[in-house]
Amino acid sequence: MDNSLSGKTALVTGGSRGLGKAIARALYSAGARVIIAARDPKSLIRAAKEIGEIICVPVDVRKEVQKLFTYVDRLDILVNNAGGMEHFGSFEKTGLDAWRSTFELNLFSAVDVTRAALPHLKKSRGCIVNIASDVGRRPFDMGPDYCAAKAALINLTRYLAAELAPVRVNAVCPGPVVTGDWGAEAIRKAASRTLAGRTGKPEEVAATVLFAAKCGYLSGAVLGVDGGSVRTP
Repeated sequence: MDNSLSGKTALVTGGSRGLGKAIARALYSAGARVIIAARDPKSLIRAAKEIGEIICVPVDVRKEVQKLFTYVDRLDILVNNAGGMEHFGSFEKTGLDAWRSTFELNLFSAVDVTRAALPHLKKSRGCIVNIASDVGRRPFDMGPDYCAAKAALINLTRYLAAELAPVRVNAVCPGPVVTGDWGAEAIRKAASRTLAGRTGKPEEVAATVLFAAKCGYLSGAVLGVDGGSVRTP
């Protein structure tokens, strides 16, 4: 059994399903005390039953950051995973309200949680792992607002790594990963843009997050876990 994170406390936002749940499981399996935050209490309960003795906090990180941190007395690892696409459209069809909503979910929530977590992370000399996306490094047809928000999260990661040292800050950029009910055509299309010729698995992304959390000499890095969908720096 891997106990490399024994004695460490990790917080995973958006941790009740998909990538977040896989990340929480990997951290828990490495011995960490894990706190997961998500909006849906039922999905939190299901995640806890699957993973083990974790702490579940039903909050919307866009609105209830202070409530979340009433459950946090120590923090070594912060994983800003909350995010996603709430809508999809071309630039001409994406209004400012959609832009604001996407940035609230994918960028500003990470900013708010990081600000609240920082006193704990400075005390523990901990680390932050931001879950960005391959579309933040090379835009695909995923909506201009989503691509821009993930690109901003990548640049924020690089900036914070310099300002917050010795707190380590890294980003993990998943490629297409099937975490829900994808149709066969959507999977085929997503797989076709990778060199691996397939979509990724949540566990593959989680393994990279675990590496970023454990490697004390890694900071300011942007780690692509994308099957080769991005072939430029």
